Amino acid sequence: MRPLEGWLEPYEVEALTELMHRFGGFVSMRRQPDGSDSPYEINITWFDAMKGTRRGPDHWQVPRFLCGQQLMLGLQGIPAMYIHTLTGTLNDLEGVERSGRLRSINRRRWQREELERLLATTSTTTHDTFAALKQLLAVRRNEPCFHPDAGQRVLETPSTLLAFERGPLQDSRCLLAIHNVTDTPQPLDALEHTLADCHWQDILTEETWPKTQTTLAPYGVLWLMTQGG
Repeated sequence: MRPLEGWLEPYEVEALTELMHRFGGFVSMRRQPDGSDSPYEINITWFDAMKGTRRGPDHWQVPRFLCGQQLMLGLQGIPAMYIHTLTGTLNDLEGVERSGRLRSINRRRWQREELERLLATTSTTTHDTFAALKQLLAVRRNEPCFHPDAGQRVLETPSTLLAFERGPLQDSRCLLAIHNVTDTPQPLDALEHTLADCHWQDILTEETWPKTQTTLAPYGVLWLMTQGG
């Protein structure tokens, strides 16, 4: 919570911590010089933190989780990913009870046989999450525009979308990342001029991106690539 200080209003911090409580998490507090307490750290797995919105849990947990991870993987720098991100691990409330430490909630100790069984079963979120992130990491690893030193430019969009460019590189190679951060389809009108400038290919599907697509699905993400006009 410390990095949010000065960025979020107190009522926004309160709404966030209340929501994480509803999703099974805990909030560690710290004592201020005036004797009051303020949120210091949210203890929750990232997967359970994506369980829903302020309206409550919904069926968008996996797409919402993957959208957040893809956003992190696209930004400038070197991303870090914990094993419990790769496995979409749920809150380990039993671990908290055993250890008496709130941080144990996202430090589950997997048993190898159980984890291998979940990874091998296509109907589990563990399998689906791992497969999706494995693909994203493979695509990212092979794309020069994701080099830590490649440039980054955040584009002006409505609050429902987050879009940025990575590159261009010396060969004019440039990547456009677009994220729908809501649970409803969002129009791409705000990026109309940017999208019309070049011929784009979605590097996740390796298909030419259709300029006729005018909306982005809930928590949908596009990694669009161009090499010049």
